[in-house]
Amino acid sequence: MDKNRQLLTVIVLFLALTAILSIVRISISMNNSGAKSKLGFPDNSPGIGVIQIYGPITTSGESGAFSQSGGSDAIVEKLDQMQNDPKIKAVVIRINSPGGTVAATQEIFRKITEMRQQNIPVVASMSDLAASGGYYVASACSYIFANQGTITGSIGVIISSPNFKDLFEKYGISMNVIKSGRYKDILSSSRELEDDERELLQSVIDNTYRQFLKDVSLGRNMPIDEFSDYADGRIFSGSQALEYRLVDEIGTYSDSIKKAKGLARLEDNAPVYLESTSPFDQFFKSLEGRISSFDTPAALLNHSLVEYRYVQ
Repeated sequence: MDKNRQLLTVIVLFLALTAILSIVRISISMNNSGAKSKLGFPDNSPGIGVIQIYGPITTSGESGAFSQSGGSDAIVEKLDQMQNDPKIKAVVIRINSPGGTVAATQEIFRKITEMRQQNIPVVASMSDLAASGGYYVASACSYIFANQGTITGSIGVIISSPNFKDLFEKYGISMNVIKSGRYKDILSSSRELEDDERELLQSVIDNTYRQFLKDVSLGRNMPIDEFSDYADGRIFSGSQALEYRLVDEIGTYSDSIKKAKGLARLEDNAPVYLESTSPFDQFFKSLEGRISSFDTPAALLNHSLVEYRYVQ
C-alpha cells in the first residue's frame, strides 16, 4: 500500500509540474506574440539572423531542457526559414563543434552555399572549436572569423571500430555470424580486419576526403593544391589558420555581427534575431525527443560511422 501511495504521489507531482510549466509556457507565448526583438526593434525591421551549431554534427542531433538541437535537419530548417524571411538580410553561424558525420555536414554546407548564391551573406564565427566537420561548415560561409585561440582545421575523414578479438579469446567468447555477403560484417569488433576489407574502407575514406577538399576549395575560392599539404588532419590555432588562409580574420562573435551587418548594408543598430531559447520550450522539446527515442532499437545506434571529426 505504501509503495502504491508513493507512486501515486510521484504521478500527481509530475502532472502538477507539467500543468504549471504548460501555464508558464502559454504565458510566455502570449507575451512574445507581439514582442520585439531582443534589442527592442519591431519584428519586421531588416536585420540579421543567428544560428548556433554546438556539439557534434549529426542528422538528428541531441537536445536537452536547456540546449538546442545540433542536428543538421534542425539547422537546415532554421536556415531555410531565414532564407525565406524578407527581414533577414544576412546570417551569422556561431560554431563550437568538433565535427560530425559526413552527410549531415554536407547538407548544412549545401544550404549555406545555396543562400550565398541568393546573395544572402553568411558569416562564420568560430568559438572554442571548429574542427573537421565544423570547419567544413565554416568554409561554405562568405567570411570566417576565428579567435586567436580557436582550434580549427583537422581537415580529413576517419572511420574506426574497436577490436576485441584478443579479449574475446581470453575469456572464451565467440561470435556466431550469418551474413548475406563477404563484407556485411566489415569492422566487426570480434575479429581482425582483412587486407581486402582495409583496402575497401580506405577507398571510401579517400573518396569522401576528396569531396571534403573539393568543397573547401569551392567555399574558400582557393585551389586545392594551395592547402592540400596541410589538409592531413592537423589542427591549427586561429592565428595559424589565418596564415594558411583557412579563415579571413581574427575576431569575436561581436565582430562577426558587425561584419554581417556591413555585408548586408545594414545600419550598425540593425536588430539581431536569435532563436528563442526559453527553458520551458526546451523542456517540452526534450520530453518529445525522449519519448520518440524509445521506439528506436538500440542495435541501430551501434554502427561505425564515417565522420569528419577532430580526434583528441
